Amino acid sequence: MRTKYETERLIVREWQNKDYKDLFEFASDEQVTRYLHFKTYENEQTAKERIANIIESYKASPLINNFAVMIKDTHKVIGDINISSYKAQAGGSVHIGYTLNRNYQGNGYATEAVVGALKFIKKNNIAKRIEATHDVENSKSGNVLKRVGMTFEGIARKAGENNFHSRHDVAHYSILDEEIDL
Repeated sequence: MRTKYETERLIVREWQNKDYKDLFEFASDEQVTRYLHFKTYENEQTAKERIANIIESYKASPLINNFAVMIKDTHKVIGDINISSYKAQAGGSVHIGYTLNRNYQGNGYATEAVVGALKFIKKNNIAKRIEATHDVENSKSGNVLKRVGMTFEGIARKAGENNFHSRHDVAHYSILDEEIDL
């Protein structure tokens, strides 16, 4: 298990094949995936294949990738955090996203994981600008981004496509590395 970072209650690490049941638990929940771009998982094989693809991608990109969010005490994987869309210009920029098992929402885990990701990006000098977006209907995700200190930059009309294949407005946020306290 390659840990990327730890917070008070969480370990964010590379995915392992054995995590497929935890991934399936939240990726098969339509209430969790409704605002996301991927189809709700219908079977555990989809989770196994997704993890295998992510594990293979660590060889090419060990820092800019998708990682499992695990509770320290129980070792339960409750979600993921994704650092993606790296652009090298002017010190670099990345996009972050996250998904959390519905049974663990409302406990501050998403906020804690995102704060940890911001510090991880800064500490490893990955990018000077970190961006995040969300479907405007998903106000909970927007609240997380506000709590971690990201700046709301505006709404792109009908710029996203959700799991139901409908166009939606997308809220854009960012934070600069000098705004992140280590």
